[in-house]
Amino acid sequence: MNRRKELQRQLGSRYSYERCLSDREIQKLRRRIPSDFSETTAASLLVGCLRLDAVLYRASRELLLGYDVYVKDDPDSPEWIFYDSLSDPVSLKESDMVSMLDRIAADRGLSYTESCFAKLDGKMIKAEKPSP
Repeated sequence: MNRRKELQRQLGSRYSYERCLSDREIQKLRRRIPSDFSETTAASLLVGCLRLDAVLYRASRELLLGYDVYVKDDPDSPEWIFYDSLSDPVSLKESDMVSMLDRIAADRGLSYTESCFAKLDGKMIKAEKPSP
């Protein structure tokens, strides 16, 4: 069984891959960069507590593809926390992104199924009572 299918079977609905931009759309954007262009996700792979986004971003006078890595501090949290940007060569193929995320998880001691971060409790801010 290949790694993608193995992760899909293991994580069920907590695994997803979405291609947001086609190769043709990326080439079109690179040929004629809109003046109001902002970072755009080309593909996103979500595997449990880790997410890998292939992002098209402006670098000087051209658009480049890079990877952004996100983590969850609690597997049940709906929020993602930015973890790192990578300068590795980018592939938008799902199997290549799975391999990249596997490598990142192994190299950095991250897990698909549990948080690898200690919970830090912040200060709670109490609302002031209005003065009479």
